[in-house]
Amino acid sequence: MRKVLLSAISIFVYACMANAQTTIQVFDTINFNKQLEFVNHLIEYEFYTQLAVDKFNKMPETSGSEWYSYKENNTWHSIGGNTTENTFVIKNHVIFDSLDMISDYSGNSDTAKLNALGSAFSISDTQFQNIRDTSSIYFNSFLIRNDDQTISAWYLPAFQPSGQAIYGCEWQYIFDKTGKNMIRKNSYTKTITGIWVGQPRELWLNYRTTDKPTIGSIFFAQSFRDYFTRLRIDTRISISTTVKDKNGNYTWTHKMK
Repeated sequence: MRKVLLSAISIFVYACMANAQTTIQVFDTINFNKQLEFVNHLIEYEFYTQLAVDKFNKMPETSGSEWYSYKENNTWHSIGGNTTENTFVIKNHVIFDSLDMISDYSGNSDTAKLNALGSAFSISDTQFQNIRDTSSIYFNSFLIRNDDQTISAWYLPAFQPSGQAIYGCEWQYIFDKTGKNMIRKNSYTKTITGIWVGQPRELWLNYRTTDKPTIGSIFFAQSFRDYFTRLRIDTRISISTTVKDKNGNYTWTHKMK
């Protein structure tokens, strides 16, 4: 009887160990790389939009315009305009060449798609204004047409005039393909942290309330990695680290806790 009992216990313990081994969590590198590709697109978007803002907002006739950008056939376009009665009215449409030189666009445009992006921009910006007013944080906005033809308006903290970089909050407004009907809003808002950018040092981003890096956390890391010797995104179950190698290239490594 004792041998039977011990055998049963051994089988039970072995089964538990085997089950534990099969449920070991593995970092989702495929999803992270997709997020990283998307974030790099946002960084390009920010770069070209800022070039358009810097050029046209110095001109009296276009000062105060709002801008969004999109990439088509490997060419970046930027659209400038203003919202009038909840409608985005286009004033400028420019493109960038391979040397990042800007010029007026004179080709054909899909007016329906541009108007849809403008509509999503107007509605999301109106809704987001209350957050801007109450947070006292400067944000960058991004308009993205998704693979399913819905439109996302992203709001991520910009580099602040104070010299601080901000992390800990991000918003996404998702619209149908017309840009007129909002489907849902996603947000991540936890402890908002300001980081002084200056002396190189290692930086840990506290995202321990989520299971994986967010778009905002990766965007922060990609945008400000040059200012830190090593930058880590610390989530509840993993740590993702980016660092520059001896050849000057950045790499990401991931470790489960």
